[in-house]
Amino acid sequence: MTDVRAAGAFWDREIIERTHASWMDEPLVRASIDEMIGGAVPMPQGDWFVSRLNGRTFDRGLSIGCGVGNLEREAIRRNVCKSMDAFDGSVHSLHLARTAAVRDSYGDRIRYFASDFNRPALPRDTYDIVFFNQSLHHVGKLEKLYRAILLAMKSDAVLYLDEYIGPSRTEWSDALIAPHRAVFASLPAEVRKTDFLPLPIQADDPSEAIRSGEIMKQLTIGFEIEAMRNYGGNLLAVLHPLIDWSHAPSDLLPRLIEQDRVMASRGSYYALVIARPSRGLRKLYARVRWWLEPKMKRVLRAITKRA
Repeated sequence: MTDVRAAGAFWDREIIERTHASWMDEPLVRASIDEMIGGAVPMPQGDWFVSRLNGRTFDRGLSIGCGVGNLEREAIRRNVCKSMDAFDGSVHSLHLARTAAVRDSYGDRIRYFASDFNRPALPRDTYDIVFFNQSLHHVGKLEKLYRAILLAMKSDAVLYLDEYIGPSRTEWSDALIAPHRAVFASLPAEVRKTDFLPLPIQADDPSEAIRSGEIMKQLTIGFEIEAMRNYGGNLLAVLHPLIDWSHAPSDLLPRLIEQDRVMASRGSYYALVIARPSRGLRKLYARVRWWLEPKMKRVLRAITKRA
C-alpha cells in the first residue's frame, strides 16, 4: 500500500469511528483562538475571513481536502461562493459531503470528486478562490500542488489557508520537544496517559505533517501574503491527546492555554492566511522554480546515495 492510499484509508476509518481528538474541540481553547484571531473583538476563523472580503462574492471556488464538506456548505450559505468544486482522497468523506450538500439543497452548486493532492489535475484560469482547511499539511508534493493552483486561479483570485504550519514530522527531535516534555512532566501523574511524552509523529497517517514546516516558505515563492493571523497550538496540539481530561483539575486547561500563547509568540504552529497569486515575471519565476526544484532535489539525493 502506498503512503497516499494509507492516508486515504486512515481518513476513511477516522470518519466512521473517530480516534483522534483535536485540541481545538475544547470550548475554552476555541474562545482563546477567537481572541487571538480577532483581537479586541474575538472572531472565529470564518468570521475573520468573511470580514476581509468587503462583501465580495466569488463565482467559482475550489476546496482542496474538503473532508465531509463543512467548508463548502458554509461558503455557499454565507454567500462567499456561488458554486464550488471540492476534492478529497477519502471516498467515504466525499459520500458524506455529497449527502449533506443534497440535504441542504446545495447539491447543484457543489461538485465533489476524488483526487490525489500530490497529482493535481486542475483547469487553468478557472477559480476565483481556493481554500485549504487543515489539508495542506498532508501534501508531500507542495511545489507541484502550488504550481497547479497558481495556474488554476484567475489573476484577481484569493487563496485562503487555515493550516498547521508547525514542524514537519521529520523535523521533530528530542531538543525540539524538550520544552513540551518539561511541561508534561510537571503535570500530576493521574492526568498523564503516559509517563513519557513521545515525539508527535502520527504513525497511522503517513501524510500527517509531511512537509508542514515548508508550507509558508514555498507559498511565498508564488503568492503575496495579504493577511495572516497566528493562533497557537504549539503546546496544546502536542500535549492534548495524552492528557486524561476527566481527571484534570479545573485550572489546568487555562494554564496550558497561557503557556501555549507564550510559546506561539515565538512562532505559531497554526495560522490563517489570505494570499493572492503573483503576476508577471514573479509568476513565471514561481512556475519555473516549482517545476525545477523537486527535480534538482531528486538529482542531489541520487548523487548523495551513490557517493
